[in-house]
Amino acid sequence: MSASTPVSTTPAEHASLGQRLRQKPLALSLAYMGIIVYASLYANQGWRDNGIGLFDFMAGSWPRYWTWQDALFNVLAYLPLGFLLALSPKHRPSPWARMLIPVFVGFILSITMESLQTLIPGRVSSSLDLFFNTLGALCGATLALFYGPALLAGAGHLRQRLGVRRLGAESGLILVALWLFAQISPETLFFGLGDLRALLALPPTLPFSPDQHILLETLIAALQTLVVAFLLRGVLVRMSLGRQQQFLAIAILLALGVSIRTLASWVLLNNLPLFGETARWAALTPGGLTGLAVGVALALPLLYLPVTWQMPLAATCLMAATVLVNLMPINPYSPTALTVWRQGHFLNFNGLTRLIAALWPYLTLLFLVWADRQRTSEFGAGRL
Repeated sequence: MSASTPVSTTPAEHASLGQRLRQKPLALSLAYMGIIVYASLYANQGWRDNGIGLFDFMAGSWPRYWTWQDALFNVLAYLPLGFLLALSPKHRPSPWARMLIPVFVGFILSITMESLQTLIPGRVSSSLDLFFNTLGALCGATLALFYGPALLAGAGHLRQRLGVRRLGAESGLILVALWLFAQISPETLFFGLGDLRALLALPPTLPFSPDQHILLETLIAALQTLVVAFLLRGVLVRMSLGRQQQFLAIAILLALGVSIRTLASWVLLNNLPLFGETARWAALTPGGLTGLAVGVALALPLLYLPVTWQMPLAATCLMAATVLVNLMPINPYSPTALTVWRQGHFLNFNGLTRLIAALWPYLTLLFLVWADRQRTSEFGAGRL
C-alpha cells in the first residue's frame, strides 16, 4: 500500500471508536469526582472537631452569608458530573436510570463533602449548598439526556477528521487545558509553574530584590512561553495541521493565558483596599510581559526546527524554568492577593489551582519524553 492511499475505516473500527467514546465519560466522571473531593476538602489549617455533628447542618437555618453567586457556583460545580455520569455506558437504556443515578451520586457526594467540611476550619456546611449541588447534577443529567448522544457523535467525527491519536494529541490537549486553568491563581508567577515549596513547606533560597525578581521572572516567562509553543505544536503536528494553523493556534493559546490571568486579577483582586485600581493589573508584571515578548520572538524561528529537536529543547526549557521557579525569592507583596483569593467558594479553586500549577511541569516533562520516544519508534517502524 502506498503512502498516498487513503485509509478506510471498517464498521468494526467505527464500533470500536464508539465504544471508546462511551467509556470516556465514565473515566472522566471518576476523575471529576476526585477533583470535587480535593477541592471540597482542601484546607489551610488542620482538621479539628468543633463539637458539631457531621449532619447537624441539615437542620440549620438559612445561611447568614449567602448570595446568588454561591448558588450558581454550586450548580456549575456539579453540572459536569451529572452530564458525564448520564453518558456512562454502565447505565440501563432507561431514561429514568440515566437521570436518577447521576442525581443520586451527586447527592451522596455532596452530602459527604458538606458533612466533612464541618471538621475544616473556615468552611461552613449548608443544606442550601447540598440542594444546589444536587440541582447541578440534575441539570447536567438533563442536558446529557437530550444532547449527549449528538455530542458523542460529533466528537467521534471531529476526532476522525483531525486524526487525533489516542495517547498523543489527547494527552497534550489535556496538558494545554490544565496550563490555562493554572493561570487562574493570582499567587503564581507570570507563566511560572512548578513551585513545590508551598507543598513541601520549604524555605525560600534567595532574598528578595526587585531587580533580581524582575530578571528571574523574565527568564521564567520566556522559557515557559517556549515550552507551551513547543508543546502545542507537537500536539497539532499529530493532528496533521499546517504550519500557519499551528502558529495561529499558539498565538491564540498565549493570548488566552494572558487574558485569563488578567481576568482573574480583575475579579479576585479588584477589592483590595490598599491597591485599588492597580490591583486589577497585578497579573501583567513588567518581567512577565518582557519574558512573553522574548519567548515569542525566540519561538518564531525555533518552531522551524525539525520535530526531533523541538521535544528535547522543550524539555530542557521546562526543567530550567522549573528550577528557576523554585529558586525565585518570595515576593512580599504576593500574600495580599490571598486575602481576597481565599474567601468564600474560591477557597476550593485556590487549593486546586495551586496543586495543578505545582505538578504541571512534571506531568508535561513525562509527556514530552514519552512523545519523543513515541515519535522515534514510529519513525523507526516507518523505515522498516
